[in-house]
Amino acid sequence: MDQMAWLKECASLGLDGAELLFCHFPSTDASYLTALRKACSDLFLTVSMVSAGGHLTVGDDAQRQKEIEDIAKWVDVAAFLGAPCVRFFCGSGAELSAGGDALYRKVVPAVRQVAELGATKGIVMAMENHGGTTADQLLSLIGDVNHPFLKFTLDTGNYPPTSQVGPDTYKSIERCAPHAAIVHAKFFNVSKNGKDRDFDWAKIHFILAKAGFRGFLSVEYEGEDADEVGNMRRIAGYLKRLR
Repeated sequence: MDQMAWLKECASLGLDGAELLFCHFPSTDASYLTALRKACSDLFLTVSMVSAGGHLTVGDDAQRQKEIEDIAKWVDVAAFLGAPCVRFFCGSGAELSAGGDALYRKVVPAVRQVAELGATKGIVMAMENHGGTTADQLLSLIGDVNHPFLKFTLDTGNYPPTSQVGPDTYKSIERCAPHAAIVHAKFFNVSKNGKDRDFDWAKIHFILAKAGFRGFLSVEYEGEDADEVGNMRRIAGYLKRLR
């Protein structure tokens, strides 16, 4: 389905909002963005976030700057659509570790530059724990950048070991939750009642509530069942019961 059809599906599922991913936009022309914003309004869907990509841990300085410039395009789109935040990726946790202090000292100002892009538009830049990045790495970056417009997109299924519950999964969620602008609620193996077989969402919900998080849970279903809409319907119903 295209982006407009997907928005209609979100509305039919009774969702409160929609996160708009960069790879789903057929165009960023003003005419399309105007139609997109009108469609969200007509469907009573809040634009929870516009999601860019990004790979700031690359070794090539020129490529890193190109990545920042690409993120900047989506800040402009978010401002037009009235989205409060933009997701971006820091890059690879393995690259960040392998690059040592030399690379880290380049990534910090790059992340700060991204945060400044958001600040010019009043938009929070929400760095996602993507690419195997750890809670230690991300908290170090957010502490060293120390910018009011830098927060997290907290993906519950992306902490190592990715896509499964590891010994530090819930601890990592708890440590990062106070800095979350939005949460990617990752589901893999969905039961009939909408719960995930492995991820304890009652526990995750308690952690988020304890941290004072009141933002969107942006659902990502990454299971193998081909009935994606059916799974989403069950997940949405379950998460609403947690509220």
